[in-house]
Amino acid sequence: MSKDLWSKISQTIKTGAETLVQETKELTKMGRLKVELMTLENERNRKLQELGRKVYALYKVGAAFPPELAQDFQAVDETEKRIEETNREIEDLKAEDEAREAARLEEEKAKGETSGPKAYCSQCGAELRPTDVFCSQCGTKVAG
Repeated sequence: MSKDLWSKISQTIKTGAETLVQETKELTKMGRLKVELMTLENERNRKLQELGRKVYALYKVGAAFPPELAQDFQAVDETEKRIEETNREIEDLKAEDEAREAARLEEEKAKGETSGPKAYCSQCGAELRPTDVFCSQCGTKVAG
């Protein structure tokens, strides 16, 4: 009985650690993408400001648009394209996360882990699964 309990505890810890590693990787990727998106948006804004200054200066003197302005338009277009690609990558990552969470909930439901009233740790308030012997957040032994 004791060996079986330790085996279950070991498996629970291993599963929790694997989940934590996976979620950390996903959060890191999401954070990196969001930083990249902010950098791209700032780059676009700087390019648009410079473009606006040039266009306005030309407008004020009544001059025609020079060829280098076309390069600025292209640079803004390229940045816009990169922003769209990064937004799509973020949306794809969110969809993957949602699909994984739905699959996890289905798996728990199939095991009967989500039925019945929810229980919470008396020490830290974390939600407990019906099969938990110890709280996955703080390690407190589950009553009952």
